[in-house]
Amino acid sequence: MNEAAEEFHFSPRPNRASEVNWHAWSPGAFEEARETGRPILLSISAVWCHWCHVMDETTYSHPSVIDIINREFVPVRVDNDVRPDINQRYNMGGWPTTAFLTASGDILTGGTYLPPDQMADALMRIADYYRGSQPEIASRVLDARKRAASGVARSAGELEPGLVDVILDSVRSAYDPEYGGFGNAPKFPQTDAILLLLEQSVVRSDDELRRMAVHTLERMTGGGTYDQVEGGFFRYSTTQDWSVPHFEKMLEDHAGLISALALAGMSEALDKTTSYLDRVLRDSKTGLYAGSQDADEHYYSMDAEERAQSQAPYVDRRVYTSWNAALAVAYLQASSPLAGKYSAKPGDGAAGRRDLAKKLLDSLFKRAYRRGEGMTHAEGAGGQLGDQVWSLWAAVRASQQGLGDQWTAIAADLAAHIEERYGDSQLGGYFDRAGGDELGRLGERIKPLAENSVAAMGLIELDIATADPSSPYRERARRALESVAALPRQYGLMAAVFARALDRLPHAIKVTTKNPELARAALAAHPYAVIHPAGDQRAVVCAGTICLAPVATPEAVKEAIREASKTRA
Repeated sequence: MNEAAEEFHFSPRPNRASEVNWHAWSPGAFEEARETGRPILLSISAVWCHWCHVMDETTYSHPSVIDIINREFVPVRVDNDVRPDINQRYNMGGWPTTAFLTASGDILTGGTYLPPDQMADALMRIADYYRGSQPEIASRVLDARKRAASGVARSAGELEPGLVDVILDSVRSAYDPEYGGFGNAPKFPQTDAILLLLEQSVVRSDDELRRMAVHTLERMTGGGTYDQVEGGFFRYSTTQDWSVPHFEKMLEDHAGLISALALAGMSEALDKTTSYLDRVLRDSKTGLYAGSQDADEHYYSMDAEERAQSQAPYVDRRVYTSWNAALAVAYLQASSPLAGKYSAKPGDGAAGRRDLAKKLLDSLFKRAYRRGEGMTHAEGAGGQLGDQVWSLWAAVRASQQGLGDQWTAIAADLAAHIEERYGDSQLGGYFDRAGGDELGRLGERIKPLAENSVAAMGLIELDIATADPSSPYRERARRALESVAALPRQYGLMAAVFARALDRLPHAIKVTTKNPELARAALAAHPYAVIHPAGDQRAVVCAGTICLAPVATPEAVKEAIREASKTRA
């Protein structure tokens, strides 16, 4: 096996994929492609990806394919979870991605899973084309680069009145009244769409929106997309009725689902789901969570007794900052024994989730944070925008929950780092990466809708928590949303996270109190309540520049929030 292959993760089942002379994404690989005149074969894989494993076992184990690749190409293998910025620019519609590139990193063609015969044919045709068609390729590359250069400007727009309504209507239209969820098959959780329904049900006093969200969560947790033995959600369903899943379990998906279960008041499913995460993915020493658990159809067909005697599917123990920070946000939301129609009931796991979130954040920031330098992404991988914005929001939430006096200063430092390293000084908003590695298409500037929306939510809450009228954070949040405001009408329900952020901009509620009971009451009463841990044992509720008289009981807090909400309607 070549030395570089030692760093790659291949299928856990027998295969010969390591016999391909894989290179890491590196200047050396691109230089070799230039010097040899060979095209690059880029394989984007993932530890949890079933079809990636199948491709290792079939296509990349076929002797002819191995021989052609090693003779005619410079093969580069990338882990999607470690390098989301590469995946953002090169994914060809799923995993595995099989992309054929020029020596400068421009895309020639590509697809996803290719069986051995198709792959061998494609390899020979592309190698021949690359040798004999350089002028045509150069022309195509130039056109593609011109289109990409205008992408950032095209994503900007105005924050139109009614844009939240447009996105909410897209969610309603895609809703499946029979099985819950959105669309037909395959069916993904679409956690931001569920959260948008739950939040808007409170903001608009619309029980029908809540019913849609709860119905979706009930069908998911009651069907094949949920592990009925060990708990936890599988990645998605191949069928409309949630009955036949792809069996990967992703930490990334669970953060939003934990928040949704908490807001929906589904305490039993919430406790069972967090129990899976804490039992299987959590490292008891550090309190940090592993990235994923592998798919294994045979294992998940077993009953509880059979599983207890079998080897559980592989767990990728690598710690990803963005996913852990997102889980901390979710655990803090689900940690308080919230009361009321729209919130989780007290449960045995409720109080403990706050402690789990605290240990998670303490360990994560000790490992990944350096003042003035932001967050790293994973061990050996530099930080990206998602790591910074989720960590910012987690730090703000930690401050609101009273987890330590340091968290507000950390959040402010992260906000400054994001603005300096990721910010667009001309159009506002944030690029997905801070520069550095500019190989191939990494030089293209991309402003992702989701991460800019999360940045806006964190900045809005930081603005309120700092209680400084001269704070720049709200304006930065507005500019982040404006920088991607042309995208939501194209994205439909996939823009739900944008709608969640946009609706907070005018409607966030500030509650100033040092009383934990009143803080919990405020969080239970409104999804946009932001706690400023100052003042005294009473609570002062403010909407914009209008503040109501101090109150001293949970019911009075809820009534004050209802009154404050009317002033912003």
